Amino acid sequence: MTTIGYFRRDGETFVGRLSTLQIDAAVRLVPIEKISPRAPAFRAFVGDNECGAAWRPLDPASGAILNVELDDPTWTEPVNARLMASEEPHPLVWIRQRPDRAPDKPAEEVKSRAPT
Repeated sequence: MTTIGYFRRDGETFVGRLSTLQIDAAVRLVPIEKISPRAPAFRAFVGDNECGAAWRPLDPASGAILNVELDDPTWTEPVNARLMASEEPHPLVWIRQRPDRAPDKPAEEVKSRAPT
């Protein structure tokens, strides 16, 4: 897991900086009223521009305060990360999306290819 930023609480809002090799931006995670159970709990902003959302994790064992998705039209894909529980500043940890993997081959097929 790669740390790509750090955030602090400012009241109910989280403020911090996303910093990668190509991105350096001050980001605010602002709480919003949930309109449905699956709706995000926060909107992400860079300046006045909305750039993503954050959800409270369903699994408290993940160690995350929030699951964050940031996006921009100039990026090839969204940035998915977790804002981790810790003493401040809270690290923002990048979660790499892995392509679907082919199902494992049956054990018989693996055995039949083993050298004898």
